[in-house]
Amino acid sequence: MTDEMLWIAGPCSVESYEIFVESAKKLHPTFKGTNWYLKGSFDKANRTAVTGRRGPGLEQTIEIFNEIKRMYPDIRIITDVHETHQVEPLADVVDAIQIPAFLCRQTDLLVESGRCFNYVNIKKGQWMSPQQTSHFHEKVKSQNPKAEVWITDRGTSFGYGNLIVDFGAAAILKKFCDKVIFDCTHSTQRIVGDFTRGDREMAKQYLLASVPFGFDGIFMETHPDPDTALSDSTCQVDMDDVYMLKEKYSQMKQAYLAKVKLASRKKKRKTTGGRK
Repeated sequence: MTDEMLWIAGPCSVESYEIFVESAKKLHPTFKGTNWYLKGSFDKANRTAVTGRRGPGLEQTIEIFNEIKRMYPDIRIITDVHETHQVEPLADVVDAIQIPAFLCRQTDLLVESGRCFNYVNIKKGQWMSPQQTSHFHEKVKSQNPKAEVWITDRGTSFGYGNLIVDFGAAAILKKFCDKVIFDCTHSTQRIVGDFTRGDREMAKQYLLASVPFGFDGIFMETHPDPDTALSDSTCQVDMDDVYMLKEKYSQMKQAYLAKVKLASRKKKRKTTGGRK
């Protein structure tokens, strides 16, 4: 477990210029100086219903991203792509690219993302075991051996309607990528009727419960006013809670690492008979 965590935080959808600028303004002081990426999707192409609102689209979002970069030069941005033709236009705009869970095995998409980006975050499909992610890095690195491959775990399907969190998967996933990230928000999703619902209070609990399991990063969707969010409103964390959650997570992690270090010293002294 490293001391410097990777944080991916921001609204599910970019939604609008106003929402994304407000998100950057609120999150920047919380994460300034840390290994953080502001996230937001330009197109929610996998909405449940055809009438679901999808976002501002690629061209308008590129303009929004460029404005965020002008306002906050130290902010790094990550967004997700659904088709290969979307990757290259983003190469000079955002700092990392993300592959949605439903597309995590799409070879052409992973290869093109690796060709254009040095940091590729792949959301593990809910139906996949950790071992089945073993070929992700080969696809990404086939065109760019220096690319970093991150795998984000968002839970695993249990039956048709529920996701369960297997924290033990982190150790297995580490064998197949450069960083393992825990998605504390989408992991709470359940099928309710004909739609998907989440639980932002459970997301906070999952975040803190993940401390001992060695994740290299945290993925957390957050919104200035979650109840009005365009998508995933029920699992996005309120932005006003993010600073407190980040600080509590860091404190718990420091305490855990201190206990591990102390236990290691005691074990060493025991095996050496107390000799230094």
